[in-house]
Amino acid sequence: MQQVDFPPIEHIEIRNGQARISGRQTKVKMVISRLLDGTGATVQEVMEQYNLSRAEVLACLRNYYDYQEAIENHFVAQEQAAHEVAIPLDEVVNQLRQRKSHQS
Repeated sequence: MQQVDFPPIEHIEIRNGQARISGRQTKVKMVISRLLDGTGATVQEVMEQYNLSRAEVLACLRNYYDYQEAIENHFVAQEQAAHEVAIPLDEVVNQLRQRKSHQS
């Protein structure tokens, strides 16, 4: 019987400093946040949302677990930065009311 070797398929590539699904614009961090944050989508849901194969979604998970600490630190830093520039909702409402009163 002849032995057959199956070459590995690389589903993740680095472009512009971002890990992405090979040949696509989809960022690995988008897939990871969809799987692990919030409602925690299933692999099937992510496959359907981003039109990915199961292997591509699982490659994102592999990438996450290979670099988990760095990725988690990145997510924390992004969240902190968002909170620093965020404007409280009541302040936005007050600004809109002031604009409206000046237009009248």
